[in-house]
Amino acid sequence: MATDALIIDAVRTPRGIGKQGKGGLAHLHPQRLGATVLGALQKRNDLKTNEVDDVIWGCSTQSGKQSACIGRMSVLDA
Repeated sequence: MATDALIIDAVRTPRGIGKQGKGGLAHLHPQRLGATVLGALQKRNDLKTNEVDDVIWGCSTQSGKQSACIGRMSVLDA
């Protein structure tokens, strides 16, 4: 069993006003935004996603549509 951890890359999503009807990102579900970031990471690093065991995801405000496990849902959506 391997005990090595590899950090391939780290990014954050764009920021914007997320209130209903305001801001450029208001129409996006949080997990779709997360899936977009994961897809970009995959392309940027030429990752073989079938070789990825874990994704570590942080969320500063878990409320409303992002109150579930946003990291897991983003991975599934990606």
